[in-house]
Amino acid sequence: MDDVIVSSPAAMPVSWRRRAGAWVAFAVFLCLAPWCFPSDTALTLMTQMGTAAILALSFNLLLGSTGLLSFCHATYAGIGAYAGVWCMNRIGAQGLPVSMALVPLAGAVAGAVAGATLGYVTTRRAGMTFAMITLGVAELVWVMAAMLPEWFGGERGIPTDRTLGAAWFGVTFSTQREVYGLVAVWLFVCSALMYGVTRTPLGFLARAVRDNAVRVAFLGQAPAAVRYRMQIIAAAFAGVAGALGAVNFELVSADTFSLERSGIVLVFTVLGGTAYFAGPMLGAVVGVFATVVLATMTRAWQLYLGLGFLAVVVFAPGGIAGWVAAHVRAWRGGMMGMLWKPYTAACIGLALFGAGLVAIVEMTYGARLASDSGLAMAQGASASAEAWRWAAAVVGAMAGLAILTFAGRRLQRKAASVGLTTEDRR
Repeated sequence: MDDVIVSSPAAMPVSWRRRAGAWVAFAVFLCLAPWCFPSDTALTLMTQMGTAAILALSFNLLLGSTGLLSFCHATYAGIGAYAGVWCMNRIGAQGLPVSMALVPLAGAVAGAVAGATLGYVTTRRAGMTFAMITLGVAELVWVMAAMLPEWFGGERGIPTDRTLGAAWFGVTFSTQREVYGLVAVWLFVCSALMYGVTRTPLGFLARAVRDNAVRVAFLGQAPAAVRYRMQIIAAAFAGVAGALGAVNFELVSADTFSLERSGIVLVFTVLGGTAYFAGPMLGAVVGVFATVVLATMTRAWQLYLGLGFLAVVVFAPGGIAGWVAAHVRAWRGGMMGMLWKPYTAACIGLALFGAGLVAIVEMTYGARLASDSGLAMAQGASASAEAWRWAAAVVGAMAGLAILTFAGRRLQRKAASVGLTTEDRR
């Protein structure tokens, strides 16, 4: 959500109504989603999306708002997850009259404490130095977790049972629908709170530090102090996401501290768009869907996710949210009529290139698996058919790439003529 420049008092109610309408629509969507997709599989997927959305939004408080590229954000989520699972086991063992709905509060406190402790060191520098320090911190915590199995459970992790808490209003979280409801409530609350943070003086200072730390220091504000405060806040919300993950999966292991988790959060955030508040949520939804669904369809899902991330970074630097916002502006300006022809050609080329590329990747994986399993390729007609499939895939990919290149250039010229851009606006 971009800052709205108000030119007159009459424009203020319009802006307020628009934002209130967006939040009401968001709440309605969260309420209607389990009724539109009632299966346990869909509810589990949406629960993971909600948890990832909170984590991505908290990461964007550092990357998008403060300009800090952190490689240890999953560390704070992992600490929150362990705090959550320890609280859940204590509640179950002692029969405390506490609902599991409050477990994310323990994750928030643990994440904030970890952010205050580790952030005191990491936020003294910015830029590449900050990124390298966080990389070292993430590796250190991951190794320590593996070396202390009595605390972190080792490779097996620490199991728990989310149904052992007190039943508040008859909710024991024994069904996936109830777990989704918990994640949806926390997603809405955390999103509102994080949006509020971006509208506070601290949020404006963080953006000023991101753009020009020297000028902020000249005005009397310490950039390191601003980064430190934002780190604590972001870590607290990451702890909430980690605790919700513990409630959902009922298991936490040392893998929650892995660098892969922090990398996935970075991919989701950039994929959605760091310049828009809702961008990380959109990236988390698309990223989790692609990860879970593609993982059930092909072993090359990580390759496809990486290629999609590269395509967004190169061709839509503003992320999915930036791409959508740019086309909404073009639609409101009545300029989309000039773009449908190059868009059609680009879609045709993209379909051909995508189909050819997928066929090549899947056949390569198939040949590799056949070679590893010791299966010999069939001779005669089967070998001939395999050669024809390879030829068709290569020709289709090359033809699609040629069409996509030609149509992309035309589309770029048309978009520039109507002022359509998907750059990451700050």
